[in-house]
Amino acid sequence: MAAPQYIDFFIDPDTGEMEIKIEGFPDAVCDAMAAEILKNLGMKDAKVTKTGSYEGGDGQTRTQSIS
Repeated sequence: MAAPQYIDFFIDPDTGEMEIKIEGFPDAVCDAMAAEILKNLGMKDAKVTKTGSYEGGDGQTRTQSIS
């Protein structure tokens, strides 16, 4: 069974800080999506954290957190 693929957006109602999580995509796709999200949202000083990558079985997955 393939890992779920999704992009979650979280906004802190008190601070307005945004966190975006990208889950379950191959490394290159995840990197490209993170760059496109940053560009389109105008997030020039965002921090990107790559939290994991998995290769094997039915493909690659990666999780990135942008805040």
